[in-house]
This record gives sequence, structure tokens and C-alpha cells, in this order.
Amino acid sequence: MWIVLLPLLLAVVHYLLAVRHYGLLTPDGLFVCTQLLMVIGTAQLVEPNSPVDVTYLRIVVAATMIYMVASCVTYLSLRARPDEPSSDRARRRSYQVRAVPPNRRVLLATGLSLAAILVYFSAVGYSAFIEGLRGQLSGNPADVATLRLDSYAGDTYLFPGYANQFKNVIYPALVAVILTWAFTRPGFLARVGGGVLAAFAVFGLLGNGQRGAFFLFLVTLAVYVLLVNRRRMSRWAVLLPAMGVPFALLATYALGRSSGLGESPVKATSEELYKRFLNDNQLSGIAAYRYTESLPVQYGAEWMHALLGILPGDRGSTLANEVFATMYGSMLGTAPPSLWGSVHYNFGTVGVLFFAAALGAGLQLLTFQTLRRPVYNTLELIGYAGVTATLGTWAVAGPDALLNLGIVAYLAIWWWGARWNRSRQPVVELRPAPARRRDPSAPVDLWPPGPRPAVPGPSRRPGSPLGAPVGGT
Repeated sequence: MWIVLLPLLLAVVHYLLAVRHYGLLTPDGLFVCTQLLMVIGTAQLVEPNSPVDVTYLRIVVAATMIYMVASCVTYLSLRARPDEPSSDRARRRSYQVRAVPPNRRVLLATGLSLAAILVYFSAVGYSAFIEGLRGQLSGNPADVATLRLDSYAGDTYLFPGYANQFKNVIYPALVAVILTWAFTRPGFLARVGGGVLAAFAVFGLLGNGQRGAFFLFLVTLAVYVLLVNRRRMSRWAVLLPAMGVPFALLATYALGRSSGLGESPVKATSEELYKRFLNDNQLSGIAAYRYTESLPVQYGAEWMHALLGILPGDRGSTLANEVFATMYGSMLGTAPPSLWGSVHYNFGTVGVLFFAAALGAGLQLLTFQTLRRPVYNTLELIGYAGVTATLGTWAVAGPDALLNLGIVAYLAIWWWGARWNRSRQPVVELRPAPARRRDPSAPVDLWPPGPRPAVPGPSRRPGSPLGAPVGGT
């Protein structure tokens, strides 16, 4: 439909005016990309002769465009301040990065998170991913959908939402911090230990048969690597997240969601990934709007019920289950509305317009005002990267979706990193790749943040993908 051209053209303007100064892997840049995928996918699925579908498409397009306009206006207003440096890109690359070593507190938090993951899967009694993979390899595919549903809503309530915070957010984030430190060490043992921890992280992310958390952490990892390299794009910013793609394909194969897996697994899994980004959420959003457009505006009541659902024993909003029932005849599943469909159901059309403008200004402020200090550590950066990925890929449901995806846990890690700096805990300073190429030798020493005496240290061979340690200055 021609209406799709409008947000695409505005996205080009938005990029030239704002995004090119700070990059796509930011809260604002990622959010625009996510919403453009929603617009394109929705336009392919709506019924052109259905007034309800056409109205919904117009709402999605209008909200996306209003968001971009508000983002551009906010960015230009911030840049126009007299105290703002003229070279925005240079300022954003001027900070130093220091790796947090795995001291007792970091190891304790990592160990407790791993224990929570193992206890959860032990209580469930199986891993949907492993059972699905075993079934595909043996030629007797398992009913992974039922296994996954039982692990979340079976006869025994196992607090899956809380377990997800450990296995999808806290543990893999801390493993990324430990791996960053491990690659600053000259020995091989630290890297092997980090690799073992990373294997458990992959198991936790994929173990219950849900791929969404795994994809979200790949985005988080891409943002994190970019930030560790001080916003300089390197091959590692692409290579490290790309290493997760084979696991994503393996998970899609294990879940057996596509017909034709036996004939051509690669083709079938590729089609499933296409549906993941351009079909599933869009189809769910259309179905949800068809269901809610004739219902009265909730004035935030549905969002409140959904937020209360994070409490043990409170089921929360059943909207996604009701929409699923209209599509498949059963309440045993979820089909959430899109972000804009959820806003429309809770606050009406006018609410969508105001919310889009407020979100555009808010995410631009977050993008523009963060990372302005001269020094950051890896705990802060992984926390900020997680917040960026969570907000930037927000495509469905209301604020409860952000909570379920772990935004509070990422904010807590960000805060912990800030406290680490203030308490002058030991760190290892990292050098960006260009500086490392100019001076291959780099001494290793641990000092609290702040002025440090110059001390000699052993030279080491370069090669760390996340930056090499640098000595005292």
C-alpha cells in the first residue's frame, strides 16, 4: 500500500537529521527500525476491503510518523542549546571503558542466578528445547508447544516470570561482563571458564522453547560490544551477535514450528525467522485490534491489570488469551496487541497521538543525554545496552511487556555499575581497537577509578575482541 511510503520517507529524514549522529543501536534508532518492521508487516496482512483493518493500519502509520517527528524536534532542540558541543559524534566517543573483574560480589550474583536457573528447570522436570531437539533428531517430534505451556501455566506454579529475570537477563548480562574481563587476561584458563558460563547462558535463554528472549539478548550484546568499543563499529560488534544465529536456527529447528523441516531444515527455519519479524506480531496486532475496536476505551484499566499480573497469584490481564481464542479457538496461548493497538484500547485514538509524541521525546532524551561522563565500566554498559534493546524493540503490549522482558533488572545492573564507580572498586581499563593497533603492547594493572600512578606492567599480545587493558596513566 502507498501509505507505507510515508513513514519510510520520514524515516530517511529522521536518519539524516538525528540517527546518523548517534547510530541505529540506540533506544531511538532501534525503536524506529522496530516500528518500520511492524508497519511493513501489517500492510502486507491487512484486508484492503476491511474498514477496521485499514483504520488500524492508519493508526500504526500515524503513530510511527508522530514518534519520528517528536524525536527529530527533541533532538534539534537539544542540539541547539548553547552549552552543547558542536562535535556530537566526537563527544560520544570520548569516554573511557573499564572492565569489572569477577570479584566476590560479581561471582556471588552470577552463582545465585545460575542456581535459580538450575532449580527452575529441575522443578519443571525438562527443557522444552532439549526435548524438541531430541524429538527432531529421533524422527518423533515432541509436542513442544504443550511442554512450553506447561512450564509456564501448568498445574504447579513455578514463578516463571521471576525465573525469566535470572535466566534471560541477570545471568547472561553478568556472563558478558565476565567474558569482557576474561579477554583482557593473557592466560587461556579464564577464557575457557567464561566459555563454560556462556554455554549455561545459552541453555537458559533457549531452554524453555522461547526464542524471543534469545533474540533480545543478541540485540543487547550487539549494543554492548559497540559501547565497549566506544561507539566505534568493529567486526566484533557484528561477529559476536552473529555467533548466536546458528543457535537461533537450531532452536527453530528443535521447536519444529515449520512444515517441511524434514525436507529442507534450513529453508524451513529461514521462513520461520521471516515470520518472526514480519508476520507473527503483526498478525497478532491485527487480530487484537479487530477484537478491541468495538469495546469501550479502558482508560488505563487494562494496563493496570496487566501490571498487577507481575504479582504472585494475580493472573493479570487476559486480553492476549482472549485474542488468541478468537484466532485458534483456545485460551491456552497468547496473541498480544501491538504497542499502538494496546495504547488505542486503553486511551483511544487521541491517546495514541499523545503517547507517540511523548515516547518520541522520551527515547530521544534517553539517547541524547546518556553516556556523557568520561568513564564507564562494563556493568553500566551492559545495563544500558539491555535498557536500549528492551525499549528499542518494544513492539507489542503495554508497559507490562517491558517488565517481563527485564527492564527493571537491566536498570538495577546499570545502577550497580554506577555505584561500583563511586565506591572506587578495582577495574581494568580497556583500549579501543584503533589505539590498540597503534600500540600493540599494553600493561595490565588493576586500580580503582580516578587518578592512578604510572606503574610498569607486563606486555601482552593484542587480540581481544572487546579491547585490550591499558596501564596506569
